[in-house]
Amino acid sequence: RASTPLPHPEPGHPRLDHPIAAPRPISSPGSSSSGKPLYRVVLLGDPGVGKTTLANLFAGVQERDLLEQHGEAEYEGTLTVDGEDTTLLVMDTWEPEQRGKESWCHNRCLQVGNAYVIIYSITDRSSFESASELRIQLRRARQAEDIPVILVGNKSDLVRCREVSVEEGSACAVVFDCKFIETSAALQHNVAELFEGVVRQIRLRRRGNIAHVCPMPGPKRKDSLTKRARRFLDRLVTRNSSDVALKARSKSCHDLSVL
Repeated sequence: RASTPLPHPEPGHPRLDHPIAAPRPISSPGSSSSGKPLYRVVLLGDPGVGKTTLANLFAGVQERDLLEQHGEAEYEGTLTVDGEDTTLLVMDTWEPEQRGKESWCHNRCLQVGNAYVIIYSITDRSSFESASELRIQLRRARQAEDIPVILVGNKSDLVRCREVSVEEGSACAVVFDCKFIETSAALQHNVAELFEGVVRQIRLRRRGNIAHVCPMPGPKRKDSLTKRARRFLDRLVTRNSSDVALKARSKSCHDLSVL
């Protein structure tokens, strides 16, 4: 799988440097090896945007060839965030849907996640547009569920090759009702912040669901999001998204510690 190369021979990220666990079968969701709750985090995005590198950094893995040899694509790790331990299973199993054919893996990825990280490369506008389409697919697949979704612009270190501005990423997150962060897997910038943000978003939604049991909006909200999404994509195609970027001011999509 194409991906941003790992920095070598730098040590693992100080907050993400922990041993990887063996891949866990889909038949045992929701429970870690210690018996504590486990949350599945699915990485989505085009090939080459850095999904595998981000997963490896989460796992504290430096020898990528060793992972490929064993075919591992699911990484379990426990993060201590705000004084509380949470176990994540990061799944790097996404395969883009082939034209006219829906794969089992494709459907599985859209159904099993407790949280989703949709990744694009800031140096590749087509991957940004694909990320927008993925948000629509995810909403259709899980329309009745309030699932944390974080949009990630990776390769932020490649400033001279940038094709997608920070403002466009923020605007996209506002329109699609998700959080936004830019990362550099090569420099390990904002990687720990990303996964800690995932943990906080999961906790916020779980605690909110316990405190407030209310019916989900259902199809009406889905249609509204889809219409807004399509309008946003139309603006992307015409490269006229400067007005859309102004919407980013109305919502703190960059703050991963709040809903």
